[in-house]
Amino acid sequence: MPLKVRPVKLRDSLYLLIPVDIARLLGVASSSDFQLRLDENQDTVKLVYELKKGEAESNDTKKG
Repeated sequence: MPLKVRPVKLRDSLYLLIPVDIARLLGVASSSDFQLRLDENQDTVKLVYELKKGEAESNDTKKG
């Protein structure tokens, strides 16, 4: 079953938040860099966020 999230509006922008449990599972940190890709077909548009495996951990060690 997919997880449904709603955009959060801050000032003039909309953000999709990562639930804390998923962020912990993936090792996402505030310094993590994501790439966003749009996959579009006739019926839907998918927002695909990519985070390279191991990137979050290496970002955390840089803070060290």
